Amino acid sequence: MQAFLFYLLLPFLYLFSVLPMRLLYFIGDVLIFPLLYYVLGYRLKVVRKNIVNAYSNISKSESRVLEKKYYHFLVDLMLETLKNFTQGEIRLKKYVSVKNDPKLEQFIAEGQSFLVTTGHLGNYEWIAKSLPFFWNTEVKIPYRIFSNKYFDRLIKKARCRFGTHMFPTSFTKKELENASGKAFGIILANDQSAPAHKSYWTTFLNQDTSFFIGTEMVAREFKLPVFYALINRTSRGKYCFETQLISENPEKEELGMIMETHARLLEKDILANPSTWLWSHKRWKHKKPEGLEKGFSHLKK
Repeated sequence: MQAFLFYLLLPFLYLFSVLPMRLLYFIGDVLIFPLLYYVLGYRLKVVRKNIVNAYSNISKSESRVLEKKYYHFLVDLMLETLKNFTQGEIRLKKYVSVKNDPKLEQFIAEGQSFLVTTGHLGNYEWIAKSLPFFWNTEVKIPYRIFSNKYFDRLIKKARCRFGTHMFPTSFTKKELENASGKAFGIILANDQSAPAHKSYWTTFLNQDTSFFIGTEMVAREFKLPVFYALINRTSRGKYCFETQLISENPEKEELGMIMETHARLLEKDILANPSTWLWSHKRWKHKKPEGLEKGFSHLKK
């Protein structure tokens, strides 16, 4: 059944992928957005709940304006991701730019490995694919495997076309242990719902929120300098990946500093660019463990 579905949809994926972005945006505006928002109401209850909870004083009219802007962006993101299958280097470089922190430039030049923590703002797919153009080091990115092995193979091939090395999230520690001294930059997107009893808890967008602990634990164990990255949508279809240093020596920092700094920077950027964050994700489905105000739940006494 997986193979049948894959080969049934494959011609249509490539047919749409070769269309110019301007035409794809037009199709998105006049057809896909109305279908997704007004007809199907894709995860509309989730989006509305997330927005209202994140903005304690937002009016109903303001909430509706934001949700519509978000759905317009979500459609753009879907179409841009579809373009990933046929997007070439020259055209991709027109849409993506990178502003490296001076320290990151230094680490790359010196052949030192590092970690970048970010969130699902803007087009993270295009960023992940294009980073090898801008960094003279191996780019490692863990990802969640798709249930359909045929689509998983296709999407991974598109993402890795220009040299990005992607591997299952569960293999992250093993991947870094086997790096054999070769320098790399590893990118971790950390803004999805983490298990309640094995996560870092803090207040984020006006709510108790869990974060995956890998960002800090990996940085400490492998002594990787940590940078935060904003994925900023500068105009329709154009994105800038901008890094800033969090810590050169994470293993020497107070426990939780990396996680808390990540949460605060990401929150600031979401509030500044709210329509380009994934509001349709069920981000707050876990409840904070009793007796824990803030910090690592698995270390709670």
